[in-house]
Amino acid sequence: MSKNVLVIGTGTIGEPLIGLLAEHRASLGLDKVIFFKRTPLSDERGKVEALLRKGAEIVSTSDALSDFTKLGFSNVYDVEKAYEEADVIIDCTPSGNDNWDTIYSSLNKNKRYMAQGSEHGFGSFFAWGINNEVLENGNNKYLIASCNTHNIASIVKTFTLNQDRELTEGRFVCLRRANDVSQNDSFSPSPTITKHTDQDFGTHHARDVHELFKQEGLDLNLFSSAIKLPTQYMHTLWFNLNFNDKIEIKDIMQNLKDNEFLMTTEKMSSNKVFSFGRDHGYHGRLLSHGVVAEHSLHVKDNALTGYCFTPQDGNALLSSVAATVQYYYRDDWKDKMDVFNRYIFKNI
Repeated sequence: MSKNVLVIGTGTIGEPLIGLLAEHRASLGLDKVIFFKRTPLSDERGKVEALLRKGAEIVSTSDALSDFTKLGFSNVYDVEKAYEEADVIIDCTPSGNDNWDTIYSSLNKNKRYMAQGSEHGFGSFFAWGINNEVLENGNNKYLIASCNTHNIASIVKTFTLNQDRELTEGRFVCLRRANDVSQNDSFSPSPTITKHTDQDFGTHHARDVHELFKQEGLDLNLFSSAIKLPTQYMHTLWFNLNFNDKIEIKDIMQNLKDNEFLMTTEKMSSNKVFSFGRDHGYHGRLLSHGVVAEHSLHVKDNALTGYCFTPQDGNALLSSVAATVQYYYRDDWKDKMDVFNRYIFKNI
């Protein structure tokens, strides 16, 4: 069985994911890492060259091949061939559901298909380290949880599920960045509130986390709000968890110390955390699910309140990689994921 992976899209999620897979291809036991770039753009020549140097292969549509050749890329081949030879297809575009209807649904159903969190309904929610067992359910379609879903789910798992605490209510406010530092569009010049479109959960963030844990038979009382802020640094999450029993701050700090997927920091500004990721993360990204601001934590009776920075476009990357590796190596896939421990920090 060949072990070929095809990544669709080279945007803020696709580009680092391609690099992560390609540079660690040997350790992960993969044969080919292929990426699909639809449009040949001269100002993105450097991006394509960098991905090729990391060991990835490029494909495009048949009508674009000659234009890629004009840009100096003679090793581009037809994406139709890649659809056939790839066993795992990861869609990193905002069109995962549409692409399933028009392309993937006609391919071999035994392949594994993944889409990003914005494509609600694509498949079962998966977040690395949160619900690993869902990969064993026999499905061939998975929705990689969004960055905020990863962060909220990690908060709930670390302070509630891992401790057998009974959560009576979880409330969250997603303080979202306007756009990525690499993007010119969609910047918000002022704080912009997101509508509460879900009667039960507020915004889709709590709904998605509820659905993720509902796959395990849990019915959690969660509610979220969101607001977009005029910054390009990081999303920040405010959380308030209420439990049945009284809690102590020393126990909360120990929970953080014992967990695997949340980092802690004494930094209280997102630019400080963002710059650490830029300087020390993979491809400028932090790969942990969240960064808890230690000094923001507050405990009163049975309530825990605090802030946690969200490594957007970073914390979902290892979930895509994990779901890829598990498809090929059912017995030792977790061991293979240890190669990424070098990028995981406990405290920054």
